Amino acid sequence: MTNKQPSRFAAIDALRGIAALMVVWQHTSESFVKLAGVAEHGTFLATISQELDFGRIGIICFFLISGFVIPSSLTATKNNVIGSFVIRRFFRLYPAYWLSLLLVVALAFVSGIETNGKTILANTTMLQSFFAQPHLIGLYWTLQVELIFYCLCALLFYFGLLQNNRFVFMLIVVSFTLFALPQTLTAVTDLQLEINKEFQLLPYLLSIMFLGSFYRKIYDNKDTDRELFGYTVIATLLCLGLPLLLLIGSLSGFTMVSGSFRFGIAHSLAFGLFFAGLIFLKNVGKPLLWLGTISYSLYLLHPLVMQVLIKTVNNFKPLQELQLWIYMSVTTIFSIIIASLAYKLVEKPAINLGYRLDGHKKTR
Repeated sequence: MTNKQPSRFAAIDALRGIAALMVVWQHTSESFVKLAGVAEHGTFLATISQELDFGRIGIICFFLISGFVIPSSLTATKNNVIGSFVIRRFFRLYPAYWLSLLLVVALAFVSGIETNGKTILANTTMLQSFFAQPHLIGLYWTLQVELIFYCLCALLFYFGLLQNNRFVFMLIVVSFTLFALPQTLTAVTDLQLEINKEFQLLPYLLSIMFLGSFYRKIYDNKDTDRELFGYTVIATLLCLGLPLLLLIGSLSGFTMVSGSFRFGIAHSLAFGLFFAGLIFLKNVGKPLLWLGTISYSLYLLHPLVMQVLIKTVNNFKPLQELQLWIYMSVTTIFSIIIASLAYKLVEKPAINLGYRLDGHKKTR
């Protein structure tokens, strides 16, 4: 998802690659296992992904990475910081996103699936849920969360609050409470929330992302005061403690809400993966680094590759009723190839254009 980084960020690139692969695993396994005759050869790869929720693990890891990276990038440039941030983020996010959106619409047209023009237009903004329009690809909801986080970071920086550890800590606590309190009330009463699941989950995800900014400060040893450490411990106890509590409760036979085990295990493993990556992923091989580099395009485009392959399998009998791992492997390989092309032809040139425009603006 990024240009070449300093070596100390190899762990972050590697984590991006791993997170993207986990999402691909989830989507491919749960889709291909439904094809006729596939489950007869074994469902382990789909079952473990479903039970542990590999997709959620990857997504939460992505959110932690964003929190680790994005707030600190706002302080990297001294002149016109907000303008620089907006330009670079726009060209990093939208061109590759619009490519995937264009391919979604094209695939729908070829398949004879009618797509509402209003829905397409809303999806171009990456904020389609705010226009009460569906995501043309289900995973687009995560990009909406990312964009909201970016906007909040820019806003907080503008008002001088992003580097205020106490304020960010209070923001984490308030965001967490806005998520946990309504969920608790619905679990112990007959209260039903009218807000859709995306917006219910949003405060919790934002608290996780801002917690990532604390991890970055500690990682860089720029802020080692006891106050920051205390804030980080308490915020971690909230953001990680909730899924751990749900997991322990589920394993003990006490389930407050449906899906407690999957929510608990996935979020706990995501935090574990993130911490393990920062600690142990020092000497990372080039293939994994490359996966990290193309992770955004891989994340966006693998559902399209998967849909094309599913249609091909359904229409070509010799390709049917194979073992699940074969379909997963072929989809992953083709997705990596397509993502690599998209990165070289669209994503990387767009990122470089953003840097050139930013540089030109700063020299004026």
